[in-house]
Amino acid sequence: MISEKAKIGQYNIIADDVIIEDGVKIGNFNVIESGVVLNKNSFVGNYCEIGKNVTVGENSIIQGRIRTGSDCTIERDVTIKYGTILTSGVLLKENCFLGPNTITLGSTHKRVTMHGTIIGKNTYIGAGSKIAANIKIADNIVVGALGFVNKDLVEKGIYAGLPVKKIK
Repeated sequence: MISEKAKIGQYNIIADDVIIEDGVKIGNFNVIESGVVLNKNSFVGNYCEIGKNVTVGENSIIQGRIRTGSDCTIERDVTIKYGTILTSGVLLKENCFLGPNTITLGSTHKRVTMHGTIIGKNTYIGAGSKIAANIKIADNIVVGALGFVNKDLVEKGIYAGLPVKKIK
């Protein structure tokens, strides 16, 4: 179901069962797979690939050249900047921000597939950061640019480095 109040660009491939609500804007050259829900006033830029059963919350921005795996949940007011990759089963909670070229990993160094990464409310992930498989990042956390998150971050604060450590 596509709302008459949605604006959809050219050359998109959109599965028949995708739900696109009022005020949604979709750029050009996107692939949006089966079961996707784009809630009110969300935005999908150009050249995005949105996997099966992904939900995008109200007022969320998926800037461009973004790729998601299946079964991701992007809550309201989330911003995902250019070039980000989300593996399957990622949960981005309300008002979080992922800087350009952030990547959530979906397997361990032992090639074991693990999904279920959670990034908390009001969290800022800096450009180029990498988040290991199945990591939980609590609310109100900042990860500096190019950070590597290899363990759960449970305490509010600012983290940076390879791997990240709390710096403030």
